[in-house]
Amino acid sequence: MGGIVEPMDMKRLLVPLFVLLIAACGSKSKGDTTPAPTDNRSLYERLGKTEAIAAVVKRFVEVTGSDPRISVFFINADKARLESMMVEHICELTGGPCKYTGKSMKESHTGMKVKAEHFAAFMDDLGKTLDEE
Repeated sequence: MGGIVEPMDMKRLLVPLFVLLIAACGSKSKGDTTPAPTDNRSLYERLGKTEAIAAVVKRFVEVTGSDPRISVFFINADKARLESMMVEHICELTGGPCKYTGKSMKESHTGMKVKAEHFAAFMDDLGKTLDEE
């Protein structure tokens, strides 16, 4: 621990993890071995489209912003814009109609000196948020 997480490494880890964790919210219980019916809808549609993604993102921004381990990264953040960009990004990545118009992950996180423990806290907060939803 203690190493700096490079922005591109963060993007490669964060985006798929975020999408998988959101998708896991609708998964079956561990004891159920019945095959799931085929669902040809996009991940975006299965997640509940923009409204559901926005609800999770809104709560996630609240959780990360109040977490003393990482809240320093969000002190001067325009929370409405942050939420909007996160929703746009997740929407696009999951097959929705959105087009992400924000900065690249590298550009967004340059100079922030995000360390492994910060990233771990961020992911911990994501897990807590998804457990609530």
